[in-house]
Order: sequence, then C-alpha cells, then structure tokens
Amino acid sequence: MIEEKGIYSIEKFLVARRLMYWQAYLHKTVLSAEEMLVKILSRAKYLATQGEKNISNSANLNFFLENNGTGVIAGNLEKFCLLDDYDVLGAIKNWINHPDKILSLLCRWLVDRKLLKVKFLAEAVNPSIKQNKTNTVAQQLGISEEEAGTYFVFEGIAENRTYNVGQENIHILYKDGTVKDISNVDNALIQQDITGPVKKHYFCCPG
Repeated sequence: MIEEKGIYSIEKFLVARRLMYWQAYLHKTVLSAEEMLVKILSRAKYLATQGEKNISNSANLNFFLENNGTGVIAGNLEKFCLLDDYDVLGAIKNWINHPDKILSLLCRWLVDRKLLKVKFLAEAVNPSIKQNKTNTVAQQLGISEEEAGTYFVFEGIAENRTYNVGQENIHILYKDGTVKDISNVDNALIQQDITGPVKKHYFCCPG
C-alpha cells in the first residue's frame, strides 16, 4: 500500500518494467537461447529415460534427467538446490560430442551462438508454412519430420502484462482513509483495460 501522492512513481515503475520485459527478457535473442536450452534438456531427458545412464558429469543433474514424476523435486529438494548453471553448461559443452545428432547439434549451436531464428507474428503461424519448414529442416539435418518439428521448428506465445490484478495488488491510500486498487483509481495510467496480458505469437526455426 502506498499513499496517494506516490501513484505516479508506481505507474512509471510498472510501465518501465513492461518495456524492459519486451526489450530484454522477451527479446528474440533471449527467447531463442532459452527455448534452445529447454530443447537440449528435453532431449537429454528423453535419452536418459530411454536407458542411457550418467548422460552428464553431474550426479545431481543425472538424477533429475533419469527420474520422472511431480514428486521428484519435492522429495529431493537438497539435490535440486545444488543444481546451478555450472552443471548445465558443463553438460552442454560435453554433449557437443554426444553421438545423438539432435543433442549434439543443439548444444553446438548454442555454444557457438548459432541460435534459432525467432519471428514475432500477430497470429499463429500458418500450418502449411510450418510444415514446409519442418520438411526442409528434416532433409537438411537428416532427421525425421517428427524430430525436426519437436526440436528445431516450433511455435509459442510470449506474454507480458503491465499489472496483474489479483496477484500483485497495489493499494492506494487516500487522505480520507479510503483504499483503492491502483487499477481503479480515477485518471490513473494503469486502468482495467490495460491490465490484461499482451501476447505475441512467435515462430522458431533454423536461419
């Protein structure tokens, strides 16, 4: 809760945060690298669950790659807390020489900064365009269309909102003692009609 005179300072913070998300956290380069990291771990987990043991040099990372279930982290919180970027980056560098073509290629591209291209779209990508790109990538990399569509050609939605009503409420205290949510303040910049999420479709594929 803040006093009425602090409304404009809070509004400037919220607007700045929104711009920062689009320009930094949800920037195309960051989004591509994050998606590639997710795909790498997804592929490593797939190989681990197919029977490959000690796929990385980290015992803690191997544990979570080899085990499934929602209770895995909850029951092994200490192991989870010991994981950090050194475990993941070390594994990625080692996986560059892994015999699995998909895992090896994704890791090499990420280390060499050869990131997947990301294109923001007003709506979901046309299925025919996605299928054509998937076929092309599958032929170029010598993998199946299913593998190409899972790890190299995919789409998603980036979402950002100025103010999340109901989860991060900011209350304004007036001189007469009344209290209002900032989205209900008269003549305020943060109004109910702009508190909803702004969504952008994106399409990822090799450049």
